[in-house]
Amino acid sequence: MPVIAAGVVNRQGNIILSRNFNEVSRIRIEGLLSAFPRLLESSVNKQVTYIDAGTVRYVYQPLEELFLVLITTKNSNIVEDLETLHLMGRLIPEFVDTVTEATLEAKAFRVFFAFDEVIVGGKRENTTVEQIRTYLEMDSHEELMVREEKRLQMERAKKDASRKAHEMREKRRKGMNPYSGISSEDPGYGGFGNTSAPVIVSGGGVGSAALTHQFEGVSSAFTTSSAAPVPKRAGGLTLGRAKKADITSRVLKEAGLPSPAPATAADAASFQQPSSLTAGAGGGVESKKGIHEGTVEGLHILIEEKISAHLNRDGEGGAVDVRGELSVLVSDPQLATVRLILSPMSSKFSFRAHTKVNKEMFAEDHVLSMRENKPLPVQQMVTILRWCLINSDNARPPITLSCWPSAGSITVEYELDRANDAIDALRDVRIAFPLHGTRAQEVTPSVGTWDIVNGCVVWSIPLMDAQNHPNGNVEIELADGGDGAASGSEVFFPVDVSFTSCRTVAKVQVVEVVRTETGTPVRFSQESRLFTESYTVPA
Repeated sequence: MPVIAAGVVNRQGNIILSRNFNEVSRIRIEGLLSAFPRLLESSVNKQVTYIDAGTVRYVYQPLEELFLVLITTKNSNIVEDLETLHLMGRLIPEFVDTVTEATLEAKAFRVFFAFDEVIVGGKRENTTVEQIRTYLEMDSHEELMVREEKRLQMERAKKDASRKAHEMREKRRKGMNPYSGISSEDPGYGGFGNTSAPVIVSGGGVGSAALTHQFEGVSSAFTTSSAAPVPKRAGGLTLGRAKKADITSRVLKEAGLPSPAPATAADAASFQQPSSLTAGAGGGVESKKGIHEGTVEGLHILIEEKISAHLNRDGEGGAVDVRGELSVLVSDPQLATVRLILSPMSSKFSFRAHTKVNKEMFAEDHVLSMRENKPLPVQQMVTILRWCLINSDNARPPITLSCWPSAGSITVEYELDRANDAIDALRDVRIAFPLHGTRAQEVTPSVGTWDIVNGCVVWSIPLMDAQNHPNGNVEIELADGGDGAASGSEVFFPVDVSFTSCRTVAKVQVVEVVRTETGTPVRFSQESRLFTESYTVPA
């Protein structure tokens, strides 16, 4: 039973996850899976759950709004293929609570491990769901040894901390300077690591288990520092997409179906967002000069937030996600040992401080200070606080869009949520409509300007607040009624929105910075920034 690959796709042909069991190129697998929804729509016999297309066979099973698909050769045993498919269909709910795109992406590796227990080298293994669950839950001896070693290291670190605290108390009692003889070369000062559990603070009384779940995907969203800028997208990716589209066209041609319209190189997703500020050692001040308009002091604080939203077309808003971080750049070594006093925190957000931050002081007084009064790194941007929105379903997006598409034209009206005081003025607002190979004949915006950028109509509004352009509309008409490569009302989607603001949603601010030893105030500069990460009206 040669199984080529197994994957999960949605109804639009987007691949959620895929596991290859034979020596087949990734481009080939992507082309085969992307062609599945079109083959399913054109299937004559709806009573069976397999489709023959060219030299391969699709064996599929619905998973709520998705499809679990096995790609096999045409001469494989269909009965064994169906048994394998049903076994995989029972395995997925074992590791995923609700079968959605987000949960599958979060648990992708556990699903892959389970698939590998079912199929080896294209052949099905004689196993059951209970056996696979047992295999994946087994603990190895090496893992237990590593855990024990970490536990011993933590105990030694606690003993060292207690010993140093005792020495400092003795020095205070004798009238000596308790900070003499302690430097960054002492054992236990290893920079910013993961040697202890992070502190999580919420203003709303939510349990730590729920807050930990909120931060499952946060670790990859931010970086503490980076010495290199984000590279630009290379031209090779465009060739890869063209090759994938060519394979999809060949699969559809083998099945006797018309090829899909060629995708243009530009789409709404290519609309670039401002990148997160990163700075390497020794280059922190220089990297800030082009961003911060005011004077940069010896202690500079950067507060950044990223907002994402999936809007509905009827103007009723949608799911909103907000994630933020507070970073510190110390360019004067004399200002490295300080305490940051924060403004009152919103109960709508959950906060996580760095592992090197004093947990008790942050939880009780909302003060950011290093444990054991150690100094901050110099000439290096360091993130010491992160937060995210607790209940994203009840949050309101700052901008909503009402879309009225028709064949060959679309009218879109935006509205600023003036009742939402979380965000002040929005700047550099840009709304991008993809054309997918068609040509815009007439664009009529009520405010702002428009331009054609990379095959998209980009509508730009420099400033948007309660007094300046709180609402507006634009009408786009295609040449010849949209009779090009991609016609119909769906040609204008997905719509991408981007904007920036000098005020964050969580309203995190540092109200005062004082020296740790004396408590005297310290001059500092502060910058707050909000920008979009993925703010779209999906297709």
